[in-house]
Amino acid sequence: MTVISQTRAEAPRYPTVLSKQIQWALTRLYTLILSALATIEPMMASTFEKFNPVRQGAFLMLLIFMMLLLRPWLLLTRELGLYAAFTAYMFITLIWAPSAFIAMNTLLPALDFMLLLLLCGSLVAFHDLKGVVMGALGGFLVGALVYTRSTGFPFVYPPEFPYNAIAGMYLLGLFMTLVFAWYTRWRVIPLLTALMILVLIAATTSIKTNLGIALGAGATALFYSRSFLRIFSRNFLLLSIVGSALIFAVISNQAVLERVQFGLDRVSRGVEVLQRREDAARDTSYADRADWKNLGIKGWTRSPLFGNGVEAFRADVGTTSHATPIDLLYNTGVLGIFLFYSLFGSVALRLLRLHGSELRSLPALIFAGLVCYSFITLSATMHYNSFLAIYFAVSTGLLARLAARPAPAAAAVADARP
Repeated sequence: MTVISQTRAEAPRYPTVLSKQIQWALTRLYTLILSALATIEPMMASTFEKFNPVRQGAFLMLLIFMMLLLRPWLLLTRELGLYAAFTAYMFITLIWAPSAFIAMNTLLPALDFMLLLLLCGSLVAFHDLKGVVMGALGGFLVGALVYTRSTGFPFVYPPEFPYNAIAGMYLLGLFMTLVFAWYTRWRVIPLLTALMILVLIAATTSIKTNLGIALGAGATALFYSRSFLRIFSRNFLLLSIVGSALIFAVISNQAVLERVQFGLDRVSRGVEVLQRREDAARDTSYADRADWKNLGIKGWTRSPLFGNGVEAFRADVGTTSHATPIDLLYNTGVLGIFLFYSLFGSVALRLLRLHGSELRSLPALIFAGLVCYSFITLSATMHYNSFLAIYFAVSTGLLARLAARPAPAAAAVADARP
Protein backbone atom coordinates (compact mmCIF):
# COMPACT_ATOMS: atom_id res chain seq x y z
CA MET A 1 0.00 0.00 0.00
CA THR A 2 1.30 3.36 -0.98
CA VAL A 3 0.57 6.32 1.24
CA ILE A 4 0.69 9.68 -0.49
CA SER A 5 1.11 12.64 1.82
CA GLN A 6 1.47 16.30 1.06
CA THR A 7 2.64 19.08 3.26
CA ARG A 8 0.89 22.46 3.22
CA ALA A 9 3.57 23.83 0.90
CA GLU A 10 3.29 20.86 -1.48
CA ALA A 11 -0.49 21.05 -1.88
CA PRO A 12 -1.60 21.87 -5.44
CA ARG A 13 -2.55 25.46 -6.03
CA TYR A 14 -5.89 26.23 -7.67
CA PRO A 15 -7.03 29.60 -9.01
CA THR A 16 -8.69 30.87 -5.84
CA VAL A 17 -10.57 33.74 -7.45
CA LEU A 18 -11.92 31.58 -10.25
CA SER A 19 -13.01 28.83 -7.90
CA LYS A 20 -14.84 31.30 -5.71
CA GLN A 21 -16.58 32.79 -8.73
CA ILE A 22 -17.65 29.35 -9.91
CA GLN A 23 -18.84 28.43 -6.43
CA TRP A 24 -20.83 31.65 -6.18
CA ALA A 25 -22.38 31.14 -9.62
CA LEU A 26 -23.44 27.59 -8.73
CA THR A 27 -24.86 28.80 -5.43
CA ARG A 28 -26.89 31.48 -7.19
CA LEU A 29 -28.15 28.94 -9.74
CA TYR A 30 -29.17 26.56 -6.94
CA THR A 31 -31.00 29.38 -5.14
CA LEU A 32 -32.68 30.48 -8.36
CA ILE A 33 -34.00 26.96 -8.98
CA LEU A 34 -35.31 26.64 -5.42
CA SER A 35 -37.06 30.00 -5.64
CA ALA A 36 -38.59 29.13 -9.02
CA LEU A 37 -39.91 25.80 -7.72
CA ALA A 38 -41.37 27.47 -4.63
CA THR A 39 -43.28 29.93 -6.85
CA ILE A 40 -44.43 27.31 -9.35
CA GLU A 41 -45.81 25.02 -6.62
CA PRO A 42 -49.05 26.95 -5.83
CA MET A 43 -49.49 27.73 -9.53
CA MET A 44 -49.47 24.02 -10.37
CA ALA A 45 -51.97 23.43 -7.57
CA SER A 46 -54.30 25.93 -9.26
CA THR A 47 -53.83 24.24 -12.63
CA PHE A 48 -53.80 20.52 -11.86
CA GLU A 49 -56.33 19.00 -9.45
CA LYS A 50 -54.09 16.00 -8.71
CA PHE A 51 -51.62 18.35 -7.00
CA ASN A 52 -53.56 18.19 -3.72
CA PRO A 53 -52.56 19.78 -0.38
CA VAL A 54 -50.88 16.60 0.87
CA ARG A 55 -48.64 16.42 -2.18
CA GLN A 56 -48.03 20.16 -1.95
CA GLY A 57 -46.88 19.76 1.64
CA ALA A 58 -44.51 16.91 0.77
CA PHE A 59 -43.06 18.93 -2.11
CA LEU A 60 -42.58 22.00 0.09
CA MET A 61 -40.84 19.98 2.80
CA LEU A 62 -38.48 18.62 0.15
CA LEU A 63 -37.68 22.18 -0.96
CA ILE A 64 -37.04 23.23 2.64
CA PHE A 65 -34.65 20.30 3.06
CA MET A 66 -32.84 21.28 -0.14
CA MET A 67 -32.62 24.88 1.09
CA LEU A 68 -31.14 23.78 4.43
CA LEU A 69 -28.43 21.85 2.60
CA LEU A 70 -27.21 25.16 1.19
CA ARG A 71 -27.53 27.20 4.37
CA PRO A 72 -29.03 25.76 7.57
CA TRP A 73 -30.88 28.90 8.61
CA LEU A 74 -34.62 29.43 8.97
CA LEU A 75 -36.39 32.76 9.30
CA LEU A 76 -38.75 32.63 12.28
CA THR A 77 -40.77 35.81 12.06
CA ARG A 78 -43.55 37.26 14.16
CA GLU A 79 -45.90 36.61 11.24
CA LEU A 80 -44.97 32.94 11.16
CA GLY A 81 -45.61 32.69 14.89
CA LEU A 82 -49.00 34.34 14.55
CA TYR A 83 -50.07 32.05 11.74
CA ALA A 84 -48.75 28.99 13.60
CA ALA A 85 -50.89 30.01 16.59
CA PHE A 86 -53.86 30.52 14.26
CA THR A 87 -53.38 27.07 12.71
CA ALA A 88 -52.93 25.42 16.10
CA TYR A 89 -56.16 27.02 17.29
CA MET A 90 -58.02 25.74 14.24
CA PHE A 91 -56.81 22.23 15.06
CA ILE A 92 -58.08 22.70 18.63
CA THR A 93 -61.52 23.62 17.30
CA LEU A 94 -61.72 20.13 15.79
CA ILE A 95 -62.95 19.12 19.25
CA TRP A 96 -66.30 20.84 18.61
CA ALA A 97 -66.25 21.09 14.79
CA PRO A 98 -69.23 19.40 13.07
CA SER A 99 -67.07 17.41 10.62
CA ALA A 100 -63.38 16.53 10.90
CA PHE A 101 -63.42 15.35 7.28
CA ILE A 102 -64.71 18.69 5.93
CA ALA A 103 -62.27 20.49 8.23
CA MET A 104 -59.37 19.13 6.18
CA ASN A 105 -60.40 21.58 3.42
CA THR A 106 -58.88 24.29 5.61
CA LEU A 107 -56.37 22.53 7.86
CA LEU A 108 -54.24 20.91 5.17
CA PRO A 109 -53.87 24.11 3.08
CA ALA A 110 -53.12 25.98 6.32
CA LEU A 111 -50.13 23.70 6.93
CA ASP A 112 -48.94 24.40 3.38
CA PHE A 113 -49.37 28.12 4.12
CA MET A 114 -46.98 27.76 7.05
CA LEU A 115 -44.43 25.84 4.97
CA LEU A 116 -44.51 28.55 2.30
CA LEU A 117 -43.97 31.24 4.94
CA LEU A 118 -40.95 29.33 6.23
CA LEU A 119 -39.49 28.45 2.84
CA CYS A 120 -39.93 31.72 0.94
CA GLY A 121 -39.18 33.92 3.93
CA SER A 122 -35.90 32.08 4.62
CA LEU A 123 -34.88 32.21 0.96
CA VAL A 124 -35.41 35.98 0.83
CA ALA A 125 -33.76 36.71 4.18
CA PHE A 126 -30.66 34.50 4.10
CA HIS A 127 -29.85 33.61 0.49
CA ASP A 128 -28.64 35.39 -2.61
CA LEU A 129 -31.37 37.96 -3.15
CA LYS A 130 -30.77 38.35 -6.87
CA GLY A 131 -31.12 34.60 -7.39
CA VAL A 132 -34.28 34.51 -5.27
CA VAL A 133 -35.95 37.42 -7.08
CA MET A 134 -35.00 36.19 -10.55
CA GLY A 135 -36.06 32.66 -9.68
CA ALA A 136 -39.45 33.76 -8.35
CA LEU A 137 -40.19 35.83 -11.43
CA GLY A 138 -38.92 33.11 -13.74
CA GLY A 139 -40.99 30.51 -11.92
CA PHE A 140 -44.10 32.62 -12.34
CA LEU A 141 -43.48 33.12 -16.06
CA VAL A 142 -42.95 29.39 -16.59
CA GLY A 143 -46.09 28.58 -14.60
CA ALA A 144 -48.15 31.14 -16.51
CA LEU A 145 -46.94 29.76 -19.84
CA VAL A 146 -47.78 26.22 -18.74
CA TYR A 147 -51.27 27.36 -17.77
CA THR A 148 -51.80 29.13 -21.11
CA ARG A 149 -50.48 26.09 -22.94
CA SER A 150 -52.77 23.68 -21.07
CA THR A 151 -55.97 25.78 -21.11
CA GLY A 152 -55.57 28.30 -23.93
CA PHE A 153 -56.39 31.27 -21.69
CA PRO A 154 -56.63 34.20 -22.50
CA PHE A 155 -57.20 33.24 -26.14
CA VAL A 156 -59.82 30.70 -25.06
CA TYR A 157 -62.10 30.97 -22.03
CA PRO A 158 -61.91 27.49 -20.45
CA PRO A 159 -65.08 25.77 -19.18
CA GLU A 160 -65.49 26.02 -15.39
CA PHE A 161 -62.71 28.59 -15.38
CA PRO A 162 -61.52 29.29 -11.78
CA TYR A 163 -61.15 32.97 -12.55
CA ASN A 164 -60.57 34.16 -8.98
CA ALA A 165 -57.82 31.61 -8.37
CA ILE A 166 -56.10 32.42 -11.66
CA ALA A 167 -56.43 36.15 -10.99
CA GLY A 168 -54.69 35.49 -7.67
CA MET A 169 -51.91 33.72 -9.54
CA TYR A 170 -51.42 36.70 -11.84
CA LEU A 171 -51.60 39.08 -8.88
CA LEU A 172 -48.66 37.31 -7.26
CA GLY A 173 -46.83 37.56 -10.58
CA LEU A 174 -47.49 41.30 -10.66
CA PHE A 175 -46.08 41.66 -7.15
CA MET A 176 -42.95 39.65 -7.97
CA THR A 177 -42.45 41.61 -11.19
CA LEU A 178 -42.47 44.87 -9.26
CA VAL A 179 -40.13 43.42 -6.62
CA PHE A 180 -37.79 42.41 -9.45
CA ALA A 181 -37.94 45.94 -10.87
CA TRP A 182 -37.22 47.41 -7.42
CA TYR A 183 -34.18 45.21 -6.88
CA THR A 184 -32.61 45.31 -10.34
CA ARG A 185 -33.73 48.85 -11.29
CA TRP A 186 -34.63 47.50 -14.70
CA ARG A 187 -37.43 49.41 -16.38
CA VAL A 188 -38.51 48.22 -19.82
CA ILE A 189 -38.90 44.47 -19.27
CA PRO A 190 -40.61 44.71 -15.85
CA LEU A 191 -42.93 47.45 -17.08
CA LEU A 192 -43.95 45.46 -20.14
CA THR A 193 -44.46 42.34 -18.02
CA ALA A 194 -46.50 44.22 -15.42
CA LEU A 195 -48.80 45.74 -18.05
CA MET A 196 -49.32 42.34 -19.68
CA ILE A 197 -50.21 40.87 -16.29
CA LEU A 198 -52.73 43.66 -15.69
CA VAL A 199 -54.36 42.81 -19.02
CA LEU A 200 -54.52 39.14 -18.03
CA ILE A 201 -56.05 40.01 -14.65
CA ALA A 202 -58.70 42.09 -16.41
CA ALA A 203 -59.33 39.16 -18.78
CA THR A 204 -60.01 36.80 -15.85
CA THR A 205 -63.08 38.96 -15.04
CA SER A 206 -62.27 38.76 -11.31
CA ILE A 207 -63.99 41.79 -9.80
CA LYS A 208 -62.36 41.57 -6.39
CA THR A 209 -58.82 41.33 -7.78
CA ASN A 210 -59.21 44.22 -10.21
CA LEU A 211 -60.79 46.43 -7.56
CA GLY A 212 -58.15 45.36 -5.05
CA ILE A 213 -55.37 46.48 -7.38
CA ALA A 214 -57.12 49.81 -7.95
CA LEU A 215 -57.57 50.36 -4.21
CA GLY A 216 -53.98 49.36 -3.50
CA ALA A 217 -52.66 51.79 -6.08
CA GLY A 218 -54.94 54.57 -4.84
CA ALA A 219 -53.98 54.07 -1.20
CA THR A 220 -50.30 54.05 -2.11
CA ALA A 221 -50.66 57.27 -4.09
CA LEU A 222 -52.21 58.81 -0.97
CA PHE A 223 -49.92 57.49 1.79
CA TYR A 224 -46.69 57.28 -0.23
CA SER A 225 -47.35 60.23 -2.50
CA ARG A 226 -43.70 61.24 -2.85
CA SER A 227 -42.55 57.77 -3.94
CA PHE A 228 -45.60 57.34 -6.16
CA LEU A 229 -45.12 60.64 -7.97
CA ARG A 230 -41.38 60.06 -8.36
CA ILE A 231 -41.90 56.64 -9.93
CA PHE A 232 -44.72 57.87 -12.15
CA SER A 233 -42.78 60.89 -13.42
CA ARG A 234 -39.66 58.86 -14.17
CA ASN A 235 -41.57 56.24 -16.11
CA PHE A 236 -44.30 58.32 -17.74
CA LEU A 237 -42.74 58.39 -21.22
CA LEU A 238 -41.79 54.72 -21.13
CA LEU A 239 -45.21 53.82 -19.75
CA SER A 240 -46.89 55.70 -22.61
CA ILE A 241 -44.83 53.94 -25.27
CA VAL A 242 -45.10 50.45 -23.84
CA GLY A 243 -48.76 50.94 -22.96
CA SER A 244 -49.60 52.08 -26.49
CA ALA A 245 -47.82 49.09 -27.99
CA LEU A 246 -49.64 46.72 -25.63
CA ILE A 247 -53.03 48.28 -26.39
CA PHE A 248 -52.36 47.86 -30.10
CA ALA A 249 -51.42 44.21 -29.55
CA VAL A 250 -54.61 43.57 -27.56
CA ILE A 251 -56.98 45.21 -30.02
CA SER A 252 -55.30 43.28 -32.83
CA ASN A 253 -56.41 40.00 -31.25
CA GLN A 254 -60.18 39.75 -31.18
CA ALA A 255 -60.32 36.88 -28.65
CA VAL A 256 -58.15 38.68 -26.10
CA LEU A 257 -59.98 41.96 -26.70
CA GLU A 258 -63.33 40.31 -25.98
CA ARG A 259 -62.03 38.77 -22.76
CA VAL A 260 -60.56 42.07 -21.53
CA GLN A 261 -63.71 44.00 -22.46
CA PHE A 262 -65.91 41.49 -20.65
CA GLY A 263 -63.65 41.67 -17.62
CA LEU A 264 -63.82 45.46 -17.48
CA ASP A 265 -67.60 45.31 -17.84
CA ARG A 266 -67.81 42.95 -14.86
CA VAL A 267 -65.62 45.25 -12.78
CA SER A 268 -67.84 48.23 -13.59
CA ARG A 269 -70.90 46.20 -12.59
CA GLY A 270 -69.14 45.25 -9.38
CA VAL A 271 -68.54 48.89 -8.56
CA GLU A 272 -72.20 49.62 -9.29
CA VAL A 273 -73.29 46.83 -6.94
CA LEU A 274 -71.09 48.21 -4.16
CA GLN A 275 -72.52 51.68 -4.66
CA ARG A 276 -76.19 50.70 -4.91
CA ARG A 277 -76.04 47.81 -2.42
CA GLU A 278 -78.38 45.73 -4.59
CA ASP A 279 -78.22 43.38 -7.56
CA ALA A 280 -77.53 45.62 -10.52
CA ALA A 281 -77.30 42.69 -12.89
CA ARG A 282 -78.55 39.15 -12.88
CA ASP A 283 -75.11 37.58 -13.04
CA THR A 284 -74.01 39.17 -9.76
CA SER A 285 -74.28 37.19 -6.54
CA TYR A 286 -74.70 40.02 -4.07
CA ALA A 287 -77.98 38.59 -2.73
CA ASP A 288 -76.37 35.24 -2.04
CA ARG A 289 -73.43 36.89 -0.33
CA ALA A 290 -75.79 38.97 1.79
CA ASP A 291 -77.58 35.79 2.88
CA TRP A 292 -74.29 34.10 3.72
CA LYS A 293 -73.23 37.18 5.70
CA ASN A 294 -76.45 37.15 7.71
CA LEU A 295 -76.18 33.40 8.35
CA GLY A 296 -72.56 33.83 9.37
CA ILE A 297 -73.20 36.60 11.86
CA LYS A 298 -76.22 34.79 13.27
CA GLY A 299 -74.20 31.60 13.71
CA TRP A 300 -71.29 33.51 15.21
CA THR A 301 -73.49 34.81 18.03
CA ARG A 302 -73.90 31.20 19.22
CA SER A 303 -70.21 31.12 20.17
CA PRO A 304 -68.69 34.59 19.79
CA LEU A 305 -65.31 33.90 21.38
CA PHE A 306 -64.38 30.39 20.23
CA GLY A 307 -66.53 29.87 17.10
CA ASN A 308 -68.37 26.77 15.98
CA GLY A 309 -65.32 24.82 14.79
CA VAL A 310 -63.13 24.86 11.70
CA GLU A 311 -65.18 24.66 8.47
CA ALA A 312 -68.43 24.72 10.44
CA PHE A 313 -69.96 27.17 7.97
CA ARG A 314 -69.32 24.86 5.03
CA ALA A 315 -70.65 21.87 6.97
CA ASP A 316 -73.82 23.70 8.03
CA VAL A 317 -74.58 25.72 4.88
CA GLY A 318 -72.97 23.62 2.15
CA THR A 319 -70.53 26.28 0.94
CA THR A 320 -68.17 28.88 2.33
CA SER A 321 -69.37 32.40 2.98
CA HIS A 322 -66.95 33.67 0.28
CA ALA A 323 -65.66 36.18 2.83
CA THR A 324 -62.73 35.60 5.16
CA PRO A 325 -64.13 37.67 8.09
CA ILE A 326 -67.50 35.87 8.03
CA ASP A 327 -65.91 32.42 7.75
CA LEU A 328 -63.48 33.15 10.57
CA LEU A 329 -66.12 34.60 12.88
CA TYR A 330 -68.46 31.65 12.32
CA ASN A 331 -65.75 28.99 12.51
CA THR A 332 -63.14 30.33 14.91
CA GLY A 333 -64.78 33.28 16.66
CA VAL A 334 -63.05 36.42 17.80
CA LEU A 335 -59.86 34.52 18.65
CA GLY A 336 -59.43 33.19 15.13
CA ILE A 337 -60.14 36.41 13.27
CA PHE A 338 -57.81 38.31 15.60
CA LEU A 339 -54.93 35.88 15.03
CA PHE A 340 -55.29 35.88 11.24
CA TYR A 341 -55.68 39.61 10.70
CA SER A 342 -52.79 40.20 13.09
CA LEU A 343 -50.57 39.18 10.17
CA PHE A 344 -51.72 42.24 8.25
CA GLY A 345 -51.23 44.42 11.31
CA SER A 346 -47.75 42.99 11.84
CA VAL A 347 -46.63 43.86 8.30
CA ALA A 348 -48.14 47.33 8.70
CA LEU A 349 -46.13 47.73 11.92
CA ARG A 350 -42.93 46.80 10.10
CA LEU A 351 -43.68 49.43 7.46
CA LEU A 352 -44.34 52.01 10.14
CA ARG A 353 -41.02 51.30 11.85
CA LEU A 354 -39.16 51.62 8.54
CA HIS A 355 -40.88 54.91 7.68
CA GLY A 356 -38.29 57.34 6.37
CA SER A 357 -35.70 54.67 5.58
CA GLU A 358 -33.94 54.88 2.24
CA LEU A 359 -35.48 51.77 0.70
CA ARG A 360 -36.75 53.46 -2.44
CA SER A 361 -40.14 52.14 -3.53
CA LEU A 362 -40.17 48.88 -1.53
CA PRO A 363 -42.36 50.09 1.39
CA ALA A 364 -44.87 51.59 -1.05
CA LEU A 365 -44.99 48.34 -3.03
CA ILE A 366 -45.57 46.20 0.06
CA PHE A 367 -48.19 48.64 1.34
CA ALA A 368 -50.05 48.46 -1.98
CA GLY A 369 -50.09 44.67 -1.71
CA LEU A 370 -51.29 44.86 1.88
CA VAL A 371 -54.26 47.05 0.95
CA CYS A 372 -55.05 44.94 -2.12
CA TYR A 373 -55.06 41.62 -0.28
CA SER A 374 -56.96 43.10 2.68
CA PHE A 375 -59.75 44.11 0.31
CA ILE A 376 -59.77 40.72 -1.43
CA THR A 377 -60.27 38.94 1.90
CA LEU A 378 -63.62 40.69 2.23
CA SER A 379 -65.05 38.65 -0.65
CA ALA A 380 -62.91 35.49 -0.71
CA THR A 381 -61.68 32.86 1.74
CA MET A 382 -58.00 33.81 1.89
CA HIS A 383 -56.87 32.50 5.28
CA TYR A 384 -55.21 29.49 3.66
CA ASN A 385 -54.41 30.93 0.23
CA SER A 386 -50.93 29.97 -1.01
CA PHE A 387 -50.42 33.14 -3.06
CA LEU A 388 -51.12 35.26 0.02
CA ALA A 389 -48.58 33.15 1.93
CA ILE A 390 -45.86 33.95 -0.62
CA TYR A 391 -46.73 37.65 -0.48
CA PHE A 392 -46.35 37.64 3.32
CA ALA A 393 -43.15 35.58 3.15
CA VAL A 394 -41.44 37.79 0.56
CA SER A 395 -42.56 41.03 2.22
CA THR A 396 -41.50 40.08 5.74
CA GLY A 397 -38.28 38.50 4.49
CA LEU A 398 -37.29 41.66 2.63
CA LEU A 399 -38.23 43.98 5.47
CA ALA A 400 -36.45 41.83 8.05
CA ARG A 401 -33.35 41.57 5.87
CA LEU A 402 -33.11 45.27 5.15
CA ALA A 403 -34.05 46.40 8.66
CA ALA A 404 -31.12 44.41 10.07
CA ARG A 405 -28.60 46.36 7.97
CA PRO A 406 -27.10 49.80 8.40
CA ALA A 407 -28.88 52.48 6.40
CA PRO A 408 -26.26 52.77 3.62
CA ALA A 409 -26.18 49.01 3.11
CA ALA A 410 -29.96 48.77 3.07
CA ALA A 411 -30.18 51.55 0.53
CA ALA A 412 -27.68 49.81 -1.73
CA VAL A 413 -29.46 46.46 -1.28
CA ALA A 414 -26.17 44.62 -1.30
CA ASP A 415 -26.24 40.83 -1.49
CA ALA A 416 -25.24 38.87 1.61
CA ARG A 417 -22.99 36.23 0.13
CA PRO A 418 -22.49 32.91 1.96
